[in-house]
Amino acid sequence: MSRVPGMELNEATARSQDLIPCKTCGRHFAQDVLLRHDPICKKVFNKKRKPFNSLKQRLQGTEVATVRRQLPQKNQPQKKSNWRQHHEDFINAIRSAKQVTKALKEGRPLPPPPPPSINPGL
Repeated sequence: MSRVPGMELNEATARSQDLIPCKTCGRHFAQDVLLRHDPICKKVFNKKRKPFNSLKQRLQGTEVATVRRQLPQKNQPQKKSNWRQHHEDFINAIRSAKQVTKALKEGRPLPPPPPPSINPGL
């Protein structure tokens, strides 16, 4: 058994003391303690807490706190990506460069340059 300074606890005293559960939190208390605990517990558990905003907490006291983040406008059309065309142009440029290198080594005339790519954005 545990010893508390100034007070002896044994199984008989623990059993003789009836513990009553709190209706709000479910913890068990002696009758006289429960009378003090009950109003405090109701007061604490009835409060609604605001959700914690970690971003606001991190930015507090910095320059970034005053600057608002601007979200992209939904009504602005996004530019279409033409990565496939860029990729094909790049592959064709590499192939033609290899042909030029091979022709220079073999002493043949140079092949014609690759056709210019058409840029639809211009």
